[in-house]
Amino acid sequence: MLYSKLALAAMMAASNLLAQPSSPSTIRAMIREEGLQHSQVMTYATQLMDGIGPRLTGSPNLDKAITWAEKILNSACCVNVRTESWGKFGMSWQERNVWIRMTRPDTSPLMARATPWSPPTRGPVTGEVVAIKGFSNEKDFEPFRGKLRGKIVLFISAPSAPVVTPVDKPLFERWSEAQLNEFAAPHTSQPTSQPASEPNLEPIRLYFERMERAGRFFAAEGVAAVLVPSGNNAQGGVSGGTIYVDTNYTFGWFVYKREKAIQVPLLVLAVEHYGRLSRLIQSGVPVHAEINVDTRLGSVDKEAFNLFADIPGVDPLH
Repeated sequence: MLYSKLALAAMMAASNLLAQPSSPSTIRAMIREEGLQHSQVMTYATQLMDGIGPRLTGSPNLDKAITWAEKILNSACCVNVRTESWGKFGMSWQERNVWIRMTRPDTSPLMARATPWSPPTRGPVTGEVVAIKGFSNEKDFEPFRGKLRGKIVLFISAPSAPVVTPVDKPLFERWSEAQLNEFAAPHTSQPTSQPASEPNLEPIRLYFERMERAGRFFAAEGVAAVLVPSGNNAQGGVSGGTIYVDTNYTFGWFVYKREKAIQVPLLVLAVEHYGRLSRLIQSGVPVHAEINVDTRLGSVDKEAFNLFADIPGVDPLH
């Protein structure tokens, strides 16, 4: 996304250069001037992130974002602005309203969002909150069979509870001229003759298979909803209670396909709020909550698109 915004800034600069030939160094200087002194990055970010919001594949917000981007690219003097289909994606999905509150031992609103492609609840539902750690195989299901109907499950698939990592340093830094020069200097190391090794995706595949089986188990047992904690990392940005939601929190990898659809409402809870519920349950305090999940599944064969545009101009050196 940052690359796209910087590219748009470069387009705005480039559109002012087409009428007059200039040396490459002059063009670079003009683009740098445009990007650093007349940047539209924050304007674009406000319109896109604040105005449109999350843009999940298959969601109405992505359609809005494509329409917005087409307008921006045309205004930046691009030509041949167009969408190209990359095929049928799966089910469209929209989160319309989600809320959760603890009702016992205290009344407190909690911060949560529905995971992508979570089904809705049938209006507000209430229930006791029970904590369950992740399952490694079907044998781990047995102690809970027949005991979860109507319950709200506080579920964690990781070996330990999430930890909030404090943000104790800037999330980015501006490089000095010396750092930039070092980065731009030619590298003297010889390229290796060894081909890059393929990443091992087996652990990821096994993880999503376990999550899919867990989701089917919870649905079969009639749980009211499942809560999972938001992730966080040592670099900050996804810590301090901020919710981070993507398909890594779903009950399976292909939940956007009808045959793999999530069968029980699934929410991502802010890590601090998850921690509060978890600590109460560990202390033996009964916890109850009320949840409302208003989501909508739409077209089963939602078509997906990439957006393209051309920057007009001629390279005088070629």
